[in-house]
Amino acid sequence: MPDASRPSTPAQGDDELLEIFHALKRGVGRELVTDSNVDGLIGLAHAYGQQQLEYLLREWRSTCGEDAENMNFELFSKQPPTA
Repeated sequence: MPDASRPSTPAQGDDELLEIFHALKRGVGRELVTDSNVDGLIGLAHAYGQQQLEYLLREWRSTCGEDAENMNFELFSKQPPTA
């Protein structure tokens, strides 16, 4: 059974995934990360020792930020907390 905490690197020849990975290393291309490619990107980040990028991709994949549009933020108080 594969270990979910250590995704495997994508198959060689996956040029599109590599392009996205290199764009992310340059600090651009965040809009190209999708549910279908995030695991491969995490695997690349791990394989290339890009710990910060790996962490950020894992955070992107986490369930806590998955459905921000449906959080009903309008229900939260607009007033700052009192001390």
